[in-house]
Amino acid sequence: MLSTGQLLAFIPAALVVAASPGANNLLALRNGLRSGVRAAATALVGRFVAFAIMLTLVVAGLGTVLAQSQHLFELLKWLGVAYLLALGIWAIWQTRPRRWTWIETRPVSSVSGSSRLVIQEFTTAAANPKALPLFTAFLPQFTMKSAGPVAYQLTLLGSLYIVVEACAALGWASVGRWIQQRGLSSSTVRRVERSSGVVFVGLSGSLAASSLTPATR
Repeated sequence: MLSTGQLLAFIPAALVVAASPGANNLLALRNGLRSGVRAAATALVGRFVAFAIMLTLVVAGLGTVLAQSQHLFELLKWLGVAYLLALGIWAIWQTRPRRWTWIETRPVSSVSGSSRLVIQEFTTAAANPKALPLFTAFLPQFTMKSAGPVAYQLTLLGSLYIVVEACAALGWASVGRWIQQRGLSSSTVRRVERSSGVVFVGLSGSLAASSLTPATR
């Protein structure tokens, strides 16, 4: 079990990281705005499947290999850039006035629609090169020699982080739903939707210009 000291140090730090604005949280906000909290919550399954895979790789020791490979890290970075750019352009394109009536009110209730949102969340998380350092550099800082095997601690810390991330993501989705329920005009909601697309494009540009390097410990 994790010690009380570990939990007191880890949970506030994890909350700050999980709640910070980023591609995944912006996607949760957008899903809450367009489809409601329930659909946004279902979509989060995709994000946490991606996180669970990353955590498993780290615990198995493969995360260290991936983190130390500059070529693989660069490939992951540019895949992330391409995906965020495509997502941003698509979000902007969908705000065309002639399509807005359909977009504004249509819930995601079908299996295919829910699956699409899950895939979006999974792809956004998997293509984000900043997610790998979360598990290879952030989590190990909270391990202790006296708390048992490192792999065991990483598994507990990673699982706890996913719970914290889920709470933060639901908060972002709830904000999106709150915006939708304010009775704003179609043009105002359309501007919010378009702004999210612009931010996605901006995030892709910021990621392309960044000098990310693999996290090592």
